[in-house]
Amino acid sequence: MAWQEKTLEARYTSPSGKQFPFHYEKVSRETNLKTGIFEFPDRDGAHVQHQGAGAKSFPLVCIFTGPDCMDQADAFEESLYERDIAELRHPVYGTVRVIPTGYIKREDDLVNALNESRVTVTFTETIPEESTPMEAVSADAIEAAYNDLLESSALYFAENIYVDTVAEELVLQSILVTQAQLINDNMIPIINSDTFALAEYRTIAEELRNETRGLRSIISNTKSAVRKAENFIVRGLNVARLTLNLMRLPSRILIGVMEKIKGYSMLATNIVNQFRNDPFGTRNIANSFHSTILVLSGCVASIASGAALSIAGTSASSNNAEVNRTPAISPASPFDSSFINIDPEADIISREESIQIVYNILALLETTKTFQDSRIENNVIVDANSNSYISLYKLVYSCVQLIMNISLSLPMRRTITLDQDRQVIELVCELYGSVDFIDKFISDNDLNADELEVIPMGREVTYHVQVT
Repeated sequence: MAWQEKTLEARYTSPSGKQFPFHYEKVSRETNLKTGIFEFPDRDGAHVQHQGAGAKSFPLVCIFTGPDCMDQADAFEESLYERDIAELRHPVYGTVRVIPTGYIKREDDLVNALNESRVTVTFTETIPEESTPMEAVSADAIEAAYNDLLESSALYFAENIYVDTVAEELVLQSILVTQAQLINDNMIPIINSDTFALAEYRTIAEELRNETRGLRSIISNTKSAVRKAENFIVRGLNVARLTLNLMRLPSRILIGVMEKIKGYSMLATNIVNQFRNDPFGTRNIANSFHSTILVLSGCVASIASGAALSIAGTSASSNNAEVNRTPAISPASPFDSSFINIDPEADIISREESIQIVYNILALLETTKTFQDSRIENNVIVDANSNSYISLYKLVYSCVQLIMNISLSLPMRRTITLDQDRQVIELVCELYGSVDFIDKFISDNDLNADELEVIPMGREVTYHVQVT
């Protein structure tokens, strides 16, 4: 059979049943492989795990022609905002159940391509399943899960660190001081913008320094072995709780989520790099391992919960104000926003940005898991960290589920090519219905000084279409 006979008429059927036939040029299909690559510092090569195929995506430039091409493209774009599963009859790869993902780009070339409108979009195949109601998640539930992790991680840390000599005591104190300094170096730039939070942060940091210094006197001043062990557990609990509370604070302030992720990811990298195999005793190695795991768990838990609450707050804020005038059809966000402070001027988080945030959180979780598994294998450390490990996973996946649920009601990013010169204020009013988001528009599009007066014809600009 010739290839011409195998091609189908390209058509998109929206969740509401509207059909949109379109023309196309180059087509492709992209498939993510669910693989994990694990590298080890003491050996060459890598261990690769393969768990099958992941998402299949179909990037397409959908072309509409004729005197009503713009109207066709407008209606097609509107259909892409609909929630639920749609159907794509791909000209080469057959009929698949899909959901539009990523961003939408609209092009109308009024000079070289009259009577033609193009819409660039990526369709991702989805696994069909029965719709289930999404349970509401409150900020209190997220904070309660973090507190459960705090207690289980603190108890694990306190029960597993110990020293027998003054030398080991000094090594442990040095490890904790170094880690506290790394936390400060990476968290202070995040929290500097909030004066009240910065003052609270410094108070907790000072308490942590005092508790760390208190470890020094346990060996030399305590004679009873039982009393020595009890003192060590008490000090260990205090150090761990203060460390995790210190790391939680920056994740709760009102700044961009991606800025927070950068700070916590850099902290995780520095903490892993700081870990060293001490040649002078397995006790020092074990203490270093447990303190590193404490900080890594704090990184993952803090950014996961902080990101989930920030995105929920942004969604609640945008649902309370009209982001633009484009109608949409999603149900209310499954989040009780009465537990959080909403910043009315918070940056818009788009649907694709929320998915990227999820990927970053899971990557940080994988970093923690990889470090833990490799160090246990290389250093023969006995790890009984089941309770805190389970608490961490429950917290992270609760936060991920919340973000994924809310992402369907977040704005979609749209890119258009201007067909004439436009003034910024006029364009923002047209796209958003007000000038409230003009600063966000300027930042998103990196407008230069000339473009602040007039944006030239042919310039691509990005804005957000709210789904409410």
